[in-house]
Amino acid sequence: MPFKRPASVQRISSKESSRSESPGETPFPSKRVKLSEDTNALPGIKAYIVLAKLTPSAVAELFTLAEKNCEALCKEVNDADVVITAVGMRRRLERHIPWNIAKTKAIVTPKWLRDSVKAGHPLPYENYVSIQDLYDETVQKSALSVSPLGDPTIDAQRQEAHEGSHLSSTPPEVPAYLLPPLIPIVTDTSKLSYKSRYSCQRASPLVCPNQALALEFDIIRRSRALEGEERSALSYARAISALKAIPHKITSRQQVEDVSYLGTKVLSLIEEFLDTGHISEALSISDSPRFIALSLFSSVYGIGPNTARRLYALGLRTLDDLEAYYGVDPSEVKDEREFVELEKPSEKGHYASEASTSRAGGKPDVKGRWNDGSELGEDWVKIALGLREDLGLKIPRDEVEEMGRVVVKELNEIQPGCVSTIVGGFRRGKPESNDVDIIFTHPDESKVKDLCKRLVRRLYDRGMVSHVMRNGVRRRLDLIFAQPQIYWCAVIGWSGSIMFERDIRQWAKDKCGMKFDSSGITRRFDSKPFYPKSEKEVFDLFGLEWIEPTLRNADV
Repeated sequence: MPFKRPASVQRISSKESSRSESPGETPFPSKRVKLSEDTNALPGIKAYIVLAKLTPSAVAELFTLAEKNCEALCKEVNDADVVITAVGMRRRLERHIPWNIAKTKAIVTPKWLRDSVKAGHPLPYENYVSIQDLYDETVQKSALSVSPLGDPTIDAQRQEAHEGSHLSSTPPEVPAYLLPPLIPIVTDTSKLSYKSRYSCQRASPLVCPNQALALEFDIIRRSRALEGEERSALSYARAISALKAIPHKITSRQQVEDVSYLGTKVLSLIEEFLDTGHISEALSISDSPRFIALSLFSSVYGIGPNTARRLYALGLRTLDDLEAYYGVDPSEVKDEREFVELEKPSEKGHYASEASTSRAGGKPDVKGRWNDGSELGEDWVKIALGLREDLGLKIPRDEVEEMGRVVVKELNEIQPGCVSTIVGGFRRGKPESNDVDIIFTHPDESKVKDLCKRLVRRLYDRGMVSHVMRNGVRRRLDLIFAQPQIYWCAVIGWSGSIMFERDIRQWAKDKCGMKFDSSGITRRFDSKPFYPKSEKEVFDLFGLEWIEPTLRNADV
């Protein structure tokens, strides 16, 4: 449906207004709309507004501001020198503006227009850049560089405003050790061996040549885990991690008899797969009503294998059974009972939170309770059941990036100078994620304390702390705050995969006499801490060859 402009700016003939407008196209009858002569806060500025991601009321507001304060509000982007957009990702902007054209324009957020009109003159673009890939291009086109009126007094005033804004808004300089390398470090796979006993010494791509075989083994592994057979589940997990690193397709049992963790039982199953194209035990498990039910139950947040087995023993078989058992009304939970939980800071100095909001029951406090003091116990399960349709949807990479951008922008409004990394499966190259994990820090460790609480409160107050990140779909978001000296340990520890993390901890213990996890590195015999200043330095400290995140997929 085309945007209907407000009466105050309606200038479209009946014939023209009947035409449908494409997304991102401003519905004007001519290329430019000249301004009235009574306002000129932004003389010389020719603006183009991208409609995408703007509400009708926001569009009406921006159109009115632009028409009254700019030299021209353009229908064609080629005629503009400033593009105003709420889009924050290159891929999405390219749906509305060709990238080669976008690179020749200043691409700013709607806040730039609002703030500039309020200030009575064009503000510098640097604090309003919408597309970070175009930061340099946008800043270079600062509207303050030239006075359209040629008035030296105005020029001086604007320059003073620009310098004052720069001094007041420039975040503290981030030390180099908290930033990723300018040129990504490439893994030298020739120095790695797929026969190593440790997955932190093997290159494990997201999809390996023997992926189908690994998936068959994963069915058996999941069955063992659901039944509480942890040792057997670990054995199959190790076999899967070994298979994931084999760089060639297996064609015979003899090819892999010397590979770690592929014992007699596993080799016989590999042989069966090579002969028949499947593993009969995996097929039998997949068809088992018990496995299907336990898998279904354990997919609900808050239900682990033990609880899943208990529920099955009570005769429950479906999610409808679970809803009846827990007394859940899905529509009520989905519409009214969203939540925020913050984990207390650990002694090692990192924080974690899982964020949503509440439209009923009051604001959450920092202990993850409602204001009435009720503890979150089985409520987690009830809420997860109510949100299961949304939480069951995978999150595409572009949405993960958008969620990260939104949260980081809000965080830097609270505390400028923060550093962040999106971790988890996203960092390992997965095209879709179950949730979004973001690690944050600040160069000043005193700024990290309570930052998580402040961020969640801000997001809550702004109506953004919710699974509703776009299109009304709720997402799970984990926020991890680390002290700057352990930032890279946290990044590695939260990047996964599970077996990679397990093995790098084991390697640190076996080979280096050190304790390692996401909270830092200490020497075991005297608890001396080590503070690596890059992700690679962690590998160097342990005497390991560098393995980039996309080659740490040691699980299916």
